[in-house]
Amino acid sequence: MSNSDTESDNNSESTDSDIESEDEYTKTFEGQFSLEDLEKLIKEDGIISYDPICVRKRSNWSTGNNQYKFDNPEFSPEKLLDDIHDHSPKLHVLLDKIEKLDKKDMQKYGKKFKHFIFSDLKSGTYGAKLIAGALMANGMKLGYSSKQNQNPKSNKKYDKIDLFSNDELMKSKGNNFYLLSSVSVYDQPITTVMKKSILKNFNERPTNTYGDLARIIVMDSGFKEGIDLFDIKYIHIYEPSVNPADQKQVIGRGTRTCGQKGLEFHPTRGWPLYVYVYDLSIPEKIRPSFLNSKTTMDLYLKALNIDVRLYNFAHELEKTAIYGSVDYELNRNIHMFSIGLDDDLEEELPEGAEFVYGGDQTGVGNFDGIGGGPKLRIVSKEPKYFIGETKQAPPMNFEEMRNNIRENYSDFAWDFVKMENLCKQSGGASGEVIKYTPTQDFIRNYFTPMNPIKGMLLWHSVGTGKTCSAIAAATNTFEKQGYTILWVTRTTLKNDIWKNMFDQVCNESIRNSITHSGLEIPNEQNKRMRLLSKSWRIRPMSYKQFSNLVSKQNSFYKSLVKQNGELDPLNKTLLIIDEAHKLYGGGDLSSIERPDMNAFHQALMNSYQLSGPNSVKLLLMTATPITENPMELIQLINLCKPIDKQLPNNFDDFSTRYLDEVGEFTTKGREHFLDDIAGHISYLNREKDARQFAQPIIEFIDVPIPNISQAEKFDKKIVHEIMNPNVNDLQEKIAETNEKLQGELSDLDKNKFKFLKNEICNDLEGKSKSQCEKIVNNNIKMLVNEAKAEVKKIRDEIKEMKEIIKERNAAKKKALGNIKINIETLNEEYEKYKGTTLYSIKNNCGVKISGDVPLKTLIKQHPIISQYDNEISEYNEKIQQLHNNLKIDINVYKQKINNLKNLLKTDLNDLEKRVVSMNIRDARKTQNAVMKIKNKEMSIIENSLKEDIKKTQKKKDKKYKVVRKTIKHMIKDEKRNDKERQKEEKKLLKLKRQQEDHVEEIKHELLQGLVHKYKGKIMDDMVELDERMMEKETEKENARNEKEQKKEKREREKLKKEVERLSRKLDKEREKENKKKQQQELRETKKREKLLKANARKTKKNN
Repeated sequence: MSNSDTESDNNSESTDSDIESEDEYTKTFEGQFSLEDLEKLIKEDGIISYDPICVRKRSNWSTGNNQYKFDNPEFSPEKLLDDIHDHSPKLHVLLDKIEKLDKKDMQKYGKKFKHFIFSDLKSGTYGAKLIAGALMANGMKLGYSSKQNQNPKSNKKYDKIDLFSNDELMKSKGNNFYLLSSVSVYDQPITTVMKKSILKNFNERPTNTYGDLARIIVMDSGFKEGIDLFDIKYIHIYEPSVNPADQKQVIGRGTRTCGQKGLEFHPTRGWPLYVYVYDLSIPEKIRPSFLNSKTTMDLYLKALNIDVRLYNFAHELEKTAIYGSVDYELNRNIHMFSIGLDDDLEEELPEGAEFVYGGDQTGVGNFDGIGGGPKLRIVSKEPKYFIGETKQAPPMNFEEMRNNIRENYSDFAWDFVKMENLCKQSGGASGEVIKYTPTQDFIRNYFTPMNPIKGMLLWHSVGTGKTCSAIAAATNTFEKQGYTILWVTRTTLKNDIWKNMFDQVCNESIRNSITHSGLEIPNEQNKRMRLLSKSWRIRPMSYKQFSNLVSKQNSFYKSLVKQNGELDPLNKTLLIIDEAHKLYGGGDLSSIERPDMNAFHQALMNSYQLSGPNSVKLLLMTATPITENPMELIQLINLCKPIDKQLPNNFDDFSTRYLDEVGEFTTKGREHFLDDIAGHISYLNREKDARQFAQPIIEFIDVPIPNISQAEKFDKKIVHEIMNPNVNDLQEKIAETNEKLQGELSDLDKNKFKFLKNEICNDLEGKSKSQCEKIVNNNIKMLVNEAKAEVKKIRDEIKEMKEIIKERNAAKKKALGNIKINIETLNEEYEKYKGTTLYSIKNNCGVKISGDVPLKTLIKQHPIISQYDNEISEYNEKIQQLHNNLKIDINVYKQKINNLKNLLKTDLNDLEKRVVSMNIRDARKTQNAVMKIKNKEMSIIENSLKEDIKKTQKKKDKKYKVVRKTIKHMIKDEKRNDKERQKEEKKLLKLKRQQEDHVEEIKHELLQGLVHKYKGKIMDDMVELDERMMEKETEKENARNEKEQKKEKREREKLKKEVERLSRKLDKEREKENKKKQQQELRETKKREKLLKANARKTKKNN
């Protein structure tokens, strides 16, 4: 037994009691953490994530097998075709699409056209080689082959690859294809010579214009750049590109200048190029199992965890940088030229297809944007950047730069464009002086030694003549002023420069010699090189060679020091970088080729600071400055600016200065950014120029993932996750709903709301107060009843959800039970399902990631856990030391052998050399024997230490479980205590509520709403009461008034009657008096009459 084993056992004896006993350390958690915090401590959420590379691969083909590899002796075309529908729905649809397109072309044109199939994956199982195997299984012939190696001693399965001759290819005319693969084919790489032969044959005009020799070419991302494909009509992109730059690079292989001139040119549409992008769509039913992704590409991007803010910024940056380009107005005519769709398209576009570069021609030639009208101004005779000046002008801001271009360079604007075929001329002879495009002419006149900008970026689309622009600029002024010209590019592209130097000539001095002296360009390369000035004495170099140059590690450095001095070797040097996007975005560059950008940047900044006006000048060239991260463009711009003018190259710092929270420029930020990049970018995009470039029409083909019914029959994971989200959602909803019932809703006492009486009725007295209290009490009663109704409603909802969960769990249990039965009874069908894309992505790419459990972090402080961690760390250190010791031993033996090898290089005679050689062989044998023993010994010790780690980890995990269990008990006790506290608090609260001065604050949202509602209702009731009381008072007043009126009426009537009675009485008395008077008068009359009669008688008597 090893010492470590003994130690481990001792530890086990000393700590087992600790594990089983109550955890004293955990008791310290009491009082430190709330109940909620304790629950968070032990919460162990797991989330399903996906391995992005796995998703990318399995979306192409579900499972690897030698029977699917065409360069394996076990290859079975029949099996591949038989399995293709289930193993790769995409590939099945791709083959079907090619067949339909070919059939349609044969019906319409009587011939077929060429196809280009691209896969992003560099893989022998899942990428371009898979597609090649499918084409072969489908009856097509690969344009090369290799026989199986018959030598039993050889490790190689195949002999050297042989390309078929044209005569051989014509035997299967129109049914051949080529494969360019980054991974080995027939156990060997595709050589550069072979690649050139393949491309030459594929692009041969007119022999292969319509694919007689090779109609399809398949390639992977190792051939994304530096490849020209001519006369293709269809592009098939097997996986959607991660970013627009990648897609542009792929399509760019088929949109070279006049790349389709072998095909018929349409007078209004030019050369349509149909692009099909294939993706797997995930049925809606199972999307929850795949991070709610609509397609596998969507799933892939989610698995990559791409920052959405950075994604938004990429579009925003591109748009703003283009607007800020120095030749923005000069190039508007060519940028605004586009072709529209018409009814004569050969293939009807489905919904969602995108005519990438097409548009409405009505806008062609209209300068209605920022920067003035379309007028061309005559070039000033004394421009600000004049070659002969000795003093540089200061750098300009955005507006100053735009005005400067308008005033001094408007002669370099593109003319208005009319639709025509510009690819008719043959051209291409050696020594041809080509006509500069307006942009090429502008660059050679703008970018000069006296321009104060240190460098600029030529952001020009593929096929626009970037190389020619750079050569023209270099030889127009820099060469004449004695600058050293360094050309830096990818290793494979180092010789591409000579085409524009000697064949289609852009070199100003050679052009002058051809034009004025009748120079004829020789065919021999060495004679051609003699035509170059001393400025070109250092030949084109790779990125890595330039890194070594600035790191003072190669002969190029010595040459520059000899020319320019050691202080600044880049003094008076024009540095031209081709494919500049590879500097920061060169993820596909090998480690040998990848440049040291820190050394690169430092060398430039050093030259800018030390040499001032004579510092290095930098010309960067790329069609896609942004490949993976938008900050790549910022980093490229920074290479063109002195150290004190650098932009933030960290996204967070850049955001702070220029952007808002969603990744878009603020108004101020945009203004500052345009000032910061003024003069540094030239942007030219001729992709819309249908006169020379094919016009891509992109259609995204979403292929549905099949086998859903099989998944429901056999796949526990998918069934579990299909049914689980519903249950999980309901459980979360129940938890949320239960929270609503906690606290105030669990204590609906009418006294809780008596504060309403004090608020509303306190200022009243007497009957009004009693009436007010009565109203308030009634409303509190209704409030409590409504709150209880809401609580009942919530409890009913919870009950209903629990029932649904119960039903769904039962259904899930039944479904999962059926799966077990199905697997046992339908084994053959189950095995077939395991080969499907759906099964492969779900089960091979999906991984469960444990959440970050706070307890695991906190528990590291536990003395016993800390001890276990220390032990594990010590064991790992011992293992590492074993490996280090072995490396030292190996290095010692290697050094001994190297010393012996060095002896062989000295002046030894033959005998001595043989003796040394024998010693080398003996030393190697000894080394191998000793290493074998040491490896065995190390393996035993390492295994023992790993076993110790395993035991210690097991005890650590056990201790963790005990602590977790202890905390669970603490949570349970805390919950019970909490419940008891709540009961006591309720009792105390009820007593408090009986006190008159008790006021309770309502915090629950529902109760607050009800209080607000009933408070309003009380006020309404009070107003209604006031109105009723006023109405009653009015009624009483009216009754009193009516009574008084009746009384007055009665009094009036009585008075009237009395008056009438008195009147009658008076009348009667007057009548009586009158009658009496009359009677008196009558008596008097009678009496007088009687007296008269008496007197008369008397008189008579007397008479």
